[in-house]
Amino acid sequence: MRISIEHGIDGAKLAVSRGDAIIIVDTIRASTTYVNAFGSGAKRIIPCSDREHLNLKNLEYKSAIKSGERLCKRIEDYDLGSSPKEMSNTNLEDKIILSSTTNGSKMVVASSESFLVVMGSFCNATSVVDFFSDKNCDISLICSGRLGEPVIEDNLCAEYIKHKFENPSKIFRLSNDEIIMECSKSPSYDMLKSAGLEDDFNFCMDIDSHSIVPVLDSDGFILL
Repeated sequence: MRISIEHGIDGAKLAVSRGDAIIIVDTIRASTTYVNAFGSGAKRIIPCSDREHLNLKNLEYKSAIKSGERLCKRIEDYDLGSSPKEMSNTNLEDKIILSSTTNGSKMVVASSESFLVVMGSFCNATSVVDFFSDKNCDISLICSGRLGEPVIEDNLCAEYIKHKFENPSKIFRLSNDEIIMECSKSPSYDMLKSAGLEDDFNFCMDIDSHSIVPVLDSDGFILL
């Protein structure tokens, strides 16, 4: 099993071309948001590359909830933003969610030709590693980044998950508190604060808070 860390859409395309399984890492916030949405009962989450893609999917899934953000702010006329805190406080039992985010949903669409795509973050890191325990395949961790640029939290989360694959009995080089401190230096954290969504950061940094692993099935994530 080879574990690689790649970045952005080009990294996703490379991983697909190699035939890798893919773990999408969008720590702040899509990966964490999807996990929390499933934790609140969501049945299916369909990532969309942009608003036009979402509108097309809405024709197919007419009763779906529209969820999306641009620069952390909920898209006008959408039902929900892309906040893990909001998802955790909303009853989503058996709901289908159409999701358009600044970075993460685009990365999923770019990765969708892989035979296996899951969402991973700090909140479900151990469960993601366990999910692959019986699978003999090469894996690429795709760091979503922010507006095409790498970000601290995705790089560090990918490194953390890679470490858990390769050195499960060894302690990661940073403590949990040090991880939080490093991630708080990210522009993504500053964006959350400016949008009044600082509480979301705590959800994103809550290591192994969930045992949920969203798995892509055709056009959307489900729980197996």
